[in-house]
Amino acid sequence: MKTLIKLLLPIALLVSCDAPKAVEVLATTSVVADAARQLLPPEVEVQALMQSNIDPHSYKPIERDVHTINTAKIVLHNGLHLEGKMTEILEKVSLNKPVYAMSEPLSSSELINVGPNVVDPHIWFDLKLWERCVRELAVFLSEQFPEHRAIIQNNSEAYSAELLIAHNTFYNQSSQVPDSLRAIVTAHDAFSYFGRAYNIQVKGLQGISTAAEFGVKDMSSTANFIIATGLNTVFTETSVNSKSIEALKEAVEQKGGKVSLGKPLYSDALGEQGTKEASLIGAFEYNTTQILNSWK
Repeated sequence: MKTLIKLLLPIALLVSCDAPKAVEVLATTSVVADAARQLLPPEVEVQALMQSNIDPHSYKPIERDVHTINTAKIVLHNGLHLEGKMTEILEKVSLNKPVYAMSEPLSSSELINVGPNVVDPHIWFDLKLWERCVRELAVFLSEQFPEHRAIIQNNSEAYSAELLIAHNTFYNQSSQVPDSLRAIVTAHDAFSYFGRAYNIQVKGLQGISTAAEFGVKDMSSTANFIIATGLNTVFTETSVNSKSIEALKEAVEQKGGKVSLGKPLYSDALGEQGTKEASLIGAFEYNTTQILNSWK
């Protein structure tokens, strides 16, 4: 018997070492993960389920992802059906563990309705709006990690200040551009909150979801909009296939106009880890630089 135990012990240890460690804080998207990382101390692990360049609208979790969600201690998500194909999983998981939506603090008057019972979920590029979401996230995380309450509060105050500085900087920069030039065209409607916050006319070829189809009428009306406003640049997005915008460029040219493709903007996902654009503020500053350059 002792011999058998000696033989089985190393196997048991090996199995336990190979078993994946439960994630402390699991965020659905890179945007939500960034908010949590800004608030929590480094020793608290934050993992994004969807990495950069992943489109959350069409993302469908595989078996391994479901296991990660089920074993995570805390799950954070954007809400407002951004993670459309994960709604049922998140609802089930919330029965057994803390699950928090970043959009939870926002009232209906602050949200953009795009149809009957359909709300635009792209709240994070209005930095003033997101700042309030982050402050409320800090309250939630303080409840989950009371031992880190002071750090979370200090980080929240510092990060709130950074978000508001970035917001005011671009607001002042864009305000110097004539009204007639303040317009952008992107692959899908991910920038409506951005447009509302900074007084920019925004048009997306597709709807708020990249799963939405666009037709000849959408292509033609968007091409007419580009020519009418005198835009010289249209933008693809890092998490969206560029073919639709490339086709739009051709449609503009067929109508006698001319437009170029700008550098892809960050919309539903941030940049690769290790880059400046892996943070929301970094991605925001990258996007606004490209947009300001397109108006020159």
